[in-house]
Amino acid sequence: MKKHVYIIAEAGVNHNGSVSMAKRLIDAAADAGADAVKFQTFKAGKVMTEYAPKAEYQKTTTAAMESQLDMVRKLELDEAAHLALADHCRLRAIQFLSTPFDEDSLEMLTRVLRVPVLKIPSGEITNGPLLLKAAQSKKAVILSTGMSTLDEVRTALGILAFGYGARGEKPSLSGFRESFRSAKGQQSLTSKVTLLHCTTEYPSAFADTNLRAMETMREAFGLRVGLSDHTPGIAASIAA
Repeated sequence: MKKHVYIIAEAGVNHNGSVSMAKRLIDAAADAGADAVKFQTFKAGKVMTEYAPKAEYQKTTTAAMESQLDMVRKLELDEAAHLALADHCRLRAIQFLSTPFDEDSLEMLTRVLRVPVLKIPSGEITNGPLLLKAAQSKKAVILSTGMSTLDEVRTALGILAFGYGARGEKPSLSGFRESFRSAKGQQSLTSKVTLLHCTTEYPSAFADTNLRAMETMREAFGLRVGLSDHTPGIAASIAA
Protein backbone atom coordinates (compact mmCIF):
# COMPACT_ATOMS: atom_id res chain seq x y z
CA MET A 1 0.00 0.00 0.00
CA LYS A 2 1.37 3.41 -0.95
CA LYS A 3 1.94 5.69 2.03
CA HIS A 4 1.05 9.37 1.75
CA VAL A 5 3.63 11.86 2.98
CA TYR A 6 2.01 14.94 4.51
CA ILE A 7 3.96 18.09 3.67
CA ILE A 8 3.52 21.17 5.87
CA ALA A 9 4.94 24.44 4.60
CA GLU A 10 6.15 26.51 7.54
CA ALA A 11 5.03 30.10 7.22
CA GLY A 12 5.50 30.72 10.93
CA VAL A 13 5.88 34.43 11.61
CA ASN A 14 7.67 35.16 8.35
CA HIS A 15 4.76 37.42 7.36
CA ASN A 16 6.30 40.11 9.62
CA GLY A 17 2.82 40.97 10.88
CA SER A 18 1.45 41.64 7.38
CA VAL A 19 -1.70 39.79 6.30
CA SER A 20 -0.98 40.48 2.64
CA MET A 21 2.49 38.94 2.99
CA ALA A 22 0.96 35.99 4.83
CA LYS A 23 -1.39 35.44 1.90
CA ARG A 24 1.59 35.43 -0.46
CA LEU A 25 3.18 32.75 1.72
CA ILE A 26 -0.03 30.72 1.38
CA ASP A 27 0.10 31.15 -2.38
CA ALA A 28 3.72 30.00 -2.49
CA ALA A 29 2.90 26.91 -0.40
CA ALA A 30 -0.11 26.05 -2.55
CA ASP A 31 1.85 26.55 -5.78
CA ALA A 32 4.56 24.22 -4.44
CA GLY A 33 1.98 21.49 -3.81
CA ALA A 34 2.16 21.40 0.00
CA ASP A 35 -0.70 19.75 1.87
CA ALA A 36 -0.85 22.44 4.55
CA VAL A 37 0.62 25.79 5.48
CA LYS A 38 1.28 26.50 9.15
CA PHE A 39 1.42 29.79 11.02
CA GLN A 40 1.97 30.60 14.72
CA THR A 41 -0.74 31.87 17.08
CA PHE A 42 0.13 33.57 20.34
CA LYS A 43 -0.45 36.44 22.71
CA ALA A 44 3.06 37.85 23.11
CA GLY A 45 2.44 39.17 26.61
CA LYS A 46 1.26 35.74 27.80
CA VAL A 47 4.21 33.71 26.55
CA MET A 48 7.22 35.98 26.87
CA THR A 49 8.91 38.03 29.56
CA GLU A 50 10.24 41.49 28.82
CA TYR A 51 13.63 40.31 30.09
CA ALA A 52 14.02 37.46 27.57
CA PRO A 53 17.11 37.96 25.39
CA LYS A 54 16.99 37.44 21.65
CA ALA A 55 18.41 34.31 20.08
CA GLU A 56 21.62 34.78 18.13
CA TYR A 57 19.90 34.36 14.76
CA GLN A 58 17.32 36.98 15.77
CA LYS A 59 20.05 39.48 16.67
CA THR A 60 21.41 39.38 13.14
CA THR A 61 18.09 40.25 11.47
CA THR A 62 16.40 42.71 13.87
CA ALA A 63 17.19 46.02 15.56
CA ALA A 64 19.81 45.66 18.29
CA MET A 65 18.00 47.85 20.84
CA GLU A 66 14.61 46.17 20.34
CA SER A 67 13.64 43.61 23.01
CA GLN A 68 12.47 40.15 22.06
CA LEU A 69 9.04 40.94 23.48
CA ASP A 70 8.71 44.07 21.32
CA MET A 71 9.92 42.13 18.29
CA VAL A 72 7.38 39.35 18.85
CA ARG A 73 4.49 41.76 19.45
CA LYS A 74 4.91 42.98 15.87
CA LEU A 75 4.41 39.40 14.64
CA GLU A 76 1.14 38.77 16.50
CA LEU A 77 -1.96 38.25 14.33
CA ASP A 78 -5.46 38.91 15.69
CA GLU A 79 -8.59 36.81 15.19
CA ALA A 80 -9.70 38.72 12.08
CA ALA A 81 -6.32 38.12 10.45
CA HIS A 82 -6.52 34.41 11.23
CA LEU A 83 -9.99 34.17 9.69
CA ALA A 84 -8.79 35.99 6.58
CA LEU A 85 -5.85 33.60 6.20
CA ALA A 86 -8.05 30.54 6.72
CA ASP A 87 -10.41 31.84 4.02
CA HIS A 88 -7.47 32.35 1.67
CA CYS A 89 -6.31 28.79 2.34
CA ARG A 90 -9.77 27.51 1.36
CA LEU A 91 -9.56 29.53 -1.85
CA ARG A 92 -6.19 27.94 -2.64
CA ALA A 93 -7.26 24.43 -1.58
CA ILE A 94 -4.56 24.06 1.06
CA GLN A 95 -5.07 23.20 4.74
CA PHE A 96 -4.69 26.06 7.23
CA LEU A 97 -2.78 25.12 10.39
CA SER A 98 -1.26 27.08 13.22
CA THR A 99 0.77 26.43 16.35
CA PRO A 100 -0.79 27.71 19.59
CA PHE A 101 1.64 28.91 22.26
CA ASP A 102 -0.91 29.70 24.97
CA GLU A 103 -4.31 28.41 26.05
CA ASP A 104 -6.29 31.40 24.73
CA SER A 105 -4.72 30.94 21.31
CA LEU A 106 -5.49 27.23 21.38
CA GLU A 107 -9.10 28.06 22.23
CA MET A 108 -9.37 30.42 19.27
CA LEU A 109 -7.89 27.88 16.86
CA THR A 110 -10.21 25.09 17.98
CA ARG A 111 -13.48 26.98 18.53
CA VAL A 112 -13.28 29.85 16.03
CA LEU A 113 -10.98 28.56 13.29
CA ARG A 114 -12.01 24.93 13.85
CA VAL A 115 -8.63 23.61 12.76
CA PRO A 116 -8.55 19.81 12.43
CA VAL A 117 -5.02 19.49 13.79
CA LEU A 118 -3.01 21.26 16.48
CA LYS A 119 0.77 21.49 16.08
CA ILE A 120 2.52 21.63 19.45
CA PRO A 121 6.09 22.97 19.26
CA SER A 122 9.11 21.42 20.94
CA GLY A 123 9.32 24.21 23.49
CA GLU A 124 5.84 23.36 24.83
CA ILE A 125 6.26 19.59 25.17
CA THR A 126 6.60 20.03 28.95
CA ASN A 127 3.66 22.47 29.11
CA GLY A 128 1.19 20.09 30.73
CA PRO A 129 -1.80 22.46 30.83
CA LEU A 130 -1.46 23.27 27.12
CA LEU A 131 -1.14 19.58 26.18
CA LEU A 132 -4.15 18.71 28.31
CA LYS A 133 -6.29 21.43 26.74
CA ALA A 134 -5.18 20.32 23.26
CA ALA A 135 -6.31 16.75 23.93
CA GLN A 136 -9.56 17.84 25.58
CA SER A 137 -10.43 19.66 22.34
CA LYS A 138 -10.41 16.16 20.72
CA LYS A 139 -8.31 17.52 17.85
CA ALA A 140 -5.47 15.54 16.34
CA VAL A 141 -2.03 16.62 17.58
CA ILE A 142 1.32 16.88 15.83
CA LEU A 143 3.96 17.01 18.57
CA SER A 144 7.54 18.17 17.99
CA THR A 145 10.16 16.66 20.28
CA GLY A 146 13.29 18.83 19.95
CA MET A 147 15.52 18.76 23.07
CA SER A 148 13.30 16.07 24.65
CA THR A 149 14.26 12.76 26.21
CA LEU A 150 12.16 9.69 25.47
CA ASP A 151 10.83 9.90 29.04
CA GLU A 152 9.66 13.47 28.44
CA VAL A 153 7.95 12.37 25.22
CA ARG A 154 6.30 9.50 27.12
CA THR A 155 5.05 11.89 29.82
CA ALA A 156 3.64 14.25 27.17
CA LEU A 157 1.87 11.34 25.50
CA GLY A 158 0.42 10.31 28.86
CA ILE A 159 -1.06 13.78 29.30
CA LEU A 160 -2.53 13.65 25.80
CA ALA A 161 -3.96 10.17 26.39
CA PHE A 162 -5.50 11.35 29.67
CA GLY A 163 -7.01 14.41 27.99
CA TYR A 164 -8.51 12.42 25.15
CA GLY A 165 -10.16 9.95 27.49
CA ALA A 166 -10.83 11.89 30.69
CA ARG A 167 -14.41 12.15 31.92
CA GLY A 168 -14.07 14.61 34.76
CA GLU A 169 -11.11 12.94 36.47
CA LYS A 170 -8.66 15.26 38.20
CA PRO A 171 -5.32 15.42 36.32
CA SER A 172 -2.47 13.64 38.10
CA LEU A 173 0.84 12.00 37.28
CA SER A 174 -0.61 8.61 38.16
CA GLY A 175 -3.58 9.30 35.90
CA PHE A 176 -1.30 10.26 33.03
CA ARG A 177 0.75 7.06 33.44
CA GLU A 178 -2.35 4.90 33.70
CA SER A 179 -3.87 6.51 30.59
CA PHE A 180 -0.65 5.95 28.62
CA ARG A 181 -0.57 2.27 29.58
CA SER A 182 -4.25 1.61 28.94
CA ALA A 183 -5.59 0.09 25.74
CA LYS A 184 -7.99 3.02 25.36
CA GLY A 185 -5.19 5.53 25.80
CA GLN A 186 -2.99 3.78 23.26
CA GLN A 187 -5.86 3.66 20.80
CA SER A 188 -6.45 7.41 21.09
CA LEU A 189 -2.74 8.14 20.66
CA THR A 190 -2.48 5.90 17.61
CA SER A 191 -5.46 7.54 15.95
CA LYS A 192 -4.72 11.15 16.86
CA VAL A 193 -1.02 11.81 17.52
CA THR A 194 1.99 12.20 15.23
CA LEU A 195 5.51 12.72 16.62
CA LEU A 196 8.06 14.88 14.84
CA HIS A 197 11.78 14.46 15.32
CA CYS A 198 13.37 17.91 15.57
CA THR A 199 16.89 19.25 15.97
CA THR A 200 16.49 22.52 17.85
CA GLU A 201 19.13 24.59 16.12
CA TYR A 202 18.57 27.40 13.59
CA PRO A 203 19.77 26.40 11.11
CA SER A 204 20.66 22.84 12.09
CA ALA A 205 23.68 21.12 10.57
CA PHE A 206 23.18 18.02 8.43
CA ALA A 207 25.59 16.17 10.74
CA ASP A 208 23.20 16.77 13.64
CA THR A 209 19.98 15.85 11.86
CA ASN A 210 19.90 12.20 13.01
CA LEU A 211 16.91 11.08 10.94
CA ARG A 212 16.95 7.61 12.48
CA ALA A 213 15.54 9.18 15.64
CA MET A 214 12.22 8.91 13.78
CA GLU A 215 12.62 5.12 13.74
CA THR A 216 13.56 5.12 17.43
CA MET A 217 10.35 6.98 18.32
CA ARG A 218 8.20 4.84 16.05
CA GLU A 219 9.56 1.69 17.70
CA ALA A 220 9.23 3.14 21.20
CA PHE A 221 5.70 4.49 20.87
CA GLY A 222 4.10 2.86 17.82
CA LEU A 223 2.97 6.20 16.40
CA ARG A 224 3.21 8.03 13.10
CA VAL A 225 6.46 9.98 12.86
CA GLY A 226 7.93 12.75 10.76
CA LEU A 227 10.54 15.49 10.68
CA SER A 228 10.40 19.11 11.74
CA ASP A 229 13.24 20.33 9.55
CA HIS A 230 15.53 23.24 10.39
CA THR A 231 18.29 22.45 7.88
CA PRO A 232 18.97 24.63 4.82
CA GLY A 233 17.37 23.40 1.58
CA ILE A 234 15.20 20.34 1.09
CA ALA A 235 17.68 17.42 1.19
CA ALA A 236 16.91 16.42 4.80
CA SER A 237 13.16 16.51 4.19
CA ILE A 238 13.52 14.31 1.12
CA ALA A 239 15.70 11.88 3.10
CA ALA A 240 13.12 11.84 5.90
